[in-house]
Amino acid sequence: MERALLDLSPDRAATLLDAALERQHADRLFGAADHFLAQLPAEGSGLGRLLLAELARLAARVEALEQAAAAASLAREERLRIDPLRAIPAERVAAAQGPASVAETGPVTLDPGDPAFTGFGWWEAERTASGSLRWSGAARCATLLLPALGGGELVLRLCLRIPFGLPFDIAEHDWFLDGMPLSFATTSSDGAVAVVEARASLPPMPAGARVALLLHGRQYEDPALEPRRDTRCMGLGLVWARLERA
Repeated sequence: MERALLDLSPDRAATLLDAALERQHADRLFGAADHFLAQLPAEGSGLGRLLLAELARLAARVEALEQAAAAASLAREERLRIDPLRAIPAERVAAAQGPASVAETGPVTLDPGDPAFTGFGWWEAERTASGSLRWSGAARCATLLLPALGGGELVLRLCLRIPFGLPFDIAEHDWFLDGMPLSFATTSSDGAVAVVEARASLPPMPAGARVALLLHGRQYEDPALEPRRDTRCMGLGLVWARLERA
């Protein structure tokens, strides 16, 4: 049976984000408490795990509410800069849903300065000496739509940049592909720029299907002093993304 296209409605996106946040908090809490839980009898260990799971759920809810409050305080100009997709006229949306999509075989390389770049939580694309760059950090999490390439075993490579010349540490950032955690390994690094790679196993998907890449991690503030200081809060910068079959 042909699988339906990915649901990218606001409600579904919020559900995926809440699940990712809850999983992140749960991993952190259980990682810190595993040693103590192992020393408890079975009844105490079970109760402790239930309490930690509830704490993770509450922590994720608090973080989601903080994000919602921050989003509600944005001016219209800021909303359009962060998420211009909401301002696309209905007729253009209908036209985009017209003919059936052609299957993409890959590999696919995404330039963050491409007009077809589709995501949320990124600042505007910038031009650098080596090409385009787009910083995350415009929202607590950043998302990016990628072609699914029909699903199956895939390899995702990202060229990333850390802001303000800070040391690069991929472990400070959590990545999810359609809600599934990704484990990135650094394949090359040159100061503040690094190329990372992860494998993903997806179910079969129809032509034209897209998958959502979600970044949730540390964000940074410019340590420089005025007047040169960049006032934006920024996370990792995307130089390029490449998706291909394993």
